[in-house]
Amino acid sequence: MAVFRLMIRQYWRWALAFGCAVLSPGISAGQAPQFDILNDYGEVGLLQTPTARVSEEGEFAVGVSTVRPYNQLQFSLQVLDRLEAVFRYTEVSNRLYGPESFSGDQSYKDRSVDAKFVLLHEGPHWPSLAVGARDMGGTGLFSGEYLVANRRWYDWDFSLGIGWGRLGARGGLDNPLSEISDEFSDRSTDGTPGNSGFDRLFRGDEIGLFGGVRWSSPWSGLSFVAEWDGNDYESEALDNDQDISFPINLGLNWRPNRIVDTSLGWERGSILTARVSFRTNFNEAQGVPKFLDPPMPQLRRPQDQLPDFPDKAQRSADTDTTLGSAEIETLRPGTTMHLHQAMAEQGFGLQAYSYQADTGTLTVWYAQSRYRSQAEAFGRLSRVLAQRAPPEVSNFTLIEVYLGFEAYRVNLVRSEVERLALGHAAPEEAERAIRVSGPDLFSHWQQQGGTQDYPGLSFSSGPGWRQHVGGPDGFYLFQLWWKLGASLSLAPNWSISTQVGANIYNNFDKLELQSDSVLPHVRSDIAEYLKQGENNLVRLETNYFFPVGESWYGRVSAGLFEEMYGGIAGEVLYRPFQSPLALGLDLARVRKRDYDQRLDFLDYQVTTGHLTAYYDMRAIDTLVQFSYGRYLAGDWGGTLNIAHFFDSGVSVGAFATKTNVSADDFGEGSFDKGFYVNIPMDLFFARSTRRRAPILFRPLTRDGGQMVRDGIRLYGATETVPPLGGKARSGLIR
Repeated sequence: MAVFRLMIRQYWRWALAFGCAVLSPGISAGQAPQFDILNDYGEVGLLQTPTARVSEEGEFAVGVSTVRPYNQLQFSLQVLDRLEAVFRYTEVSNRLYGPESFSGDQSYKDRSVDAKFVLLHEGPHWPSLAVGARDMGGTGLFSGEYLVANRRWYDWDFSLGIGWGRLGARGGLDNPLSEISDEFSDRSTDGTPGNSGFDRLFRGDEIGLFGGVRWSSPWSGLSFVAEWDGNDYESEALDNDQDISFPINLGLNWRPNRIVDTSLGWERGSILTARVSFRTNFNEAQGVPKFLDPPMPQLRRPQDQLPDFPDKAQRSADTDTTLGSAEIETLRPGTTMHLHQAMAEQGFGLQAYSYQADTGTLTVWYAQSRYRSQAEAFGRLSRVLAQRAPPEVSNFTLIEVYLGFEAYRVNLVRSEVERLALGHAAPEEAERAIRVSGPDLFSHWQQQGGTQDYPGLSFSSGPGWRQHVGGPDGFYLFQLWWKLGASLSLAPNWSISTQVGANIYNNFDKLELQSDSVLPHVRSDIAEYLKQGENNLVRLETNYFFPVGESWYGRVSAGLFEEMYGGIAGEVLYRPFQSPLALGLDLARVRKRDYDQRLDFLDYQVTTGHLTAYYDMRAIDTLVQFSYGRYLAGDWGGTLNIAHFFDSGVSVGAFATKTNVSADDFGEGSFDKGFYVNIPMDLFFARSTRRRAPILFRPLTRDGGQMVRDGIRLYGATETVPPLGGKARSGLIR
């Protein structure tokens, strides 16, 4: 090993010169092979080392790898064109999690978050260049940072990088950042779970080189790799140093199809390694074909089958002139029923309608909970109206209603709808005849020819899954339960909803860890709720929505909001139509529920509330949300929540909260943080649905920086996107 280190010290300039030669301009040719193969860590790379390559935006992979004594479960996502993120669980198979009396023979588990950012994509005269970090924050047992470049030459892809921390443990080069500040010479080995890790980024007295090459063979999906490993394995975490007989790793990758990505390697001169990953793309996923949806309406217009408006002799008896100055005429009861049934067949509820004779405009207020794609819902409804409306109607105004609010107004010309449906016009031609405008929150649409009966009762039922991951008393504890929900709509803007859960199977009896928090136990008693509330009343709440002013929305809620809290709450939201900015204020007085989650409460109660700013970065399909206020434990601070949306409807996000609670008082983790994935169930069902499955991962459940779920949030309730662009973004997790 000393020989190899001496070689690096003596010949590092030669290595850099070789790298510059490889990366010189004018050597690439032909069509680029696919070099976005994953490495042992679930990131795009070779085996142990990263490269400056990334996947296409939206690429997602889940995989497992084994590099003795480390076994990993990996989740990787190409969030943006230049940003790759990886979340990873590492099992250290030859170390125990904790005292055997508590954790038994459970092996040690470590969580890691990695990120890579491409500074420069490869061009005709320059290489690709990326900067990245492994195991940011937390214990940092496997932490390392790097700067790496790549250059393609025919079917060969060369990489060369410099590494800090574990990636550069072989050393040989002085850390150039030490010239900026002596602090960069010292690398923290704190290892506290949840630590931010900023005090070790790009630090260390020495850094090292790493690099390698991938050859894309003529055999489809098969490539071979060789790399110089920058880690010497002589200072591994948990005093788990590993033998190494050769610093060059060899391996092969096989990607037989779009989904499967595998590799085998011979590393450290003595270790056989393996990895298998399964990949998809959140921008390309189309989901299951919707063969259970009703057929798309076809235009058939024999005039003798069309319902008609009342003739002029009958108009005086049927005319409603209470809305505006234009003449408003109602349809005959038979016509109303005809239209109502046709819309119901396609999954729409006709809430109200009106007809304006002087412009030939039929205005329809409707609700729908089936189609996730607003464009598809719009297309189906416009075809129904073009097929069923009387010939006098020349224009349509379609207004979706959700929770009593108008979402938007779409005005279109009937003839253009017919031309498009019959294939006589291109979609871009029809769009020119469509106008989208903002909602009228004070339209009093409920007074127009309403067809929706209240109160209305609906039910839902299905399996549910609760989990507790990564604890010392059991790595994966879970419950399979059955959820039964009911909703009573008293008016379009007022409802009462409930949900109960019945246990099918759980292993929560293994939960033994007790909270050691010095703060009020607002969340850290989660184990008691999981164990005692296996059969529970999840929610029993009422929500009332109302307009406050132009672009102003209001809500009041009361009841049992979630498994742990109930009370009363209110919220106002200022959200101008199609503006990227919105501002909300919420306030709640809540009390902690008993552990069995029935109707009883515990003594703890608190007033909590936040001022929240939302900014929709539409150019990169990202929503940034910042909240400041008082949390459940009485602490004050702010939460940053960033969510990114993909074409398939999947959204991913991460959040972090910092309050006036010190890191010592907060306990393990230092501050609250986590990430989530929100998946539209429409991807898995043969019948369209707007239901979504939110999956939230919070590494540690502590008491600082905790919010309450206190009813249906207004930002999500007003998030219906017009059908001519944008992505559906409902179901955000706070």
